[in-house]
Amino acid sequence: MAFTKQNVNYAADYSRAMAEAYPYISYFGEIWGANSANLYKPGMGSTMYIPSLTTSGARATERDQVTGTFNRNWNNRVQAVHLEMDREWDTLVDPMDMDETNMVATIANVTKAFTEQQKVPEMDAYLASKLYSFATPDTSILTAENILNKWDGYMESLANARANRDRVHAYVTPVTYRLLKQAAGLTRYMDVSGDGRSVDRNVSCLDGVQIREVPAELMKSAYVFTEGWTPAEGARQINMIIVDPEAVAAPVKYEVAMMSEPTAQSKGKYLYYERYYYGAFRLNNRAGGIIVNAAA
Repeated sequence: MAFTKQNVNYAADYSRAMAEAYPYISYFGEIWGANSANLYKPGMGSTMYIPSLTTSGARATERDQVTGTFNRNWNNRVQAVHLEMDREWDTLVDPMDMDETNMVATIANVTKAFTEQQKVPEMDAYLASKLYSFATPDTSILTAENILNKWDGYMESLANARANRDRVHAYVTPVTYRLLKQAAGLTRYMDVSGDGRSVDRNVSCLDGVQIREVPAELMKSAYVFTEGWTPAEGARQINMIIVDPEAVAAPVKYEVAMMSEPTAQSKGKYLYYERYYYGAFRLNNRAGGIIVNAAA
């Protein structure tokens, strides 16, 4: 997001505990942490190679004789992909700032804020836009009346693509999540606990698919990553992403963080530097495991 440098807050009794109202975690953790993210090796430079195998089918057995010849009945292919996101971030922290903010402006707290507010949301926004590009988006308008019918169509498509529904995840915007909660024809089981004043209306799983609500700002079709992440002009709103994590590889090739103590070169300040290099790719032989609904 856009950043404007402001004066450091030197409040005398500033709380040591940083109170982040809505701390960010990765909404797409299942994909960043999938086994496929660690299977593929870097090639030269930014290129990574994704191998795959295909084989012929079985045939009837001839019990009484050995006939014909033995052949190689498998093929291997290599899908070359290119990492895009080579990112870095650095900052200085003056020891006097640490002291006069009552130890709030420490390297640990500053880097924690960067990770929660910038790094992880940027990676999620990038991943959402890549998943959008991997599929042919359905631009049907979702309503409370049709969303379950559309969902059934998506599940049928996944089944025909032989995607394992038990590992499929759905990522939806708050608006789409509300439509699921209001969906016509959805059977609801409400657990009214204790004194009858607590009603849970969450829709966390539908037909075995785990559902996660994602902020709309992280579900755009394109972003500008000049500094941080900003939705690109004309970017479409993604309403829903249904994906088998095994259909995607999202590796982090290189990640390093360094800190230097105050020196003459840094004019007595702590210096922090971080670099990370990542990307996201569709596995061509599992392309049917990604479904997207987006605005027209």
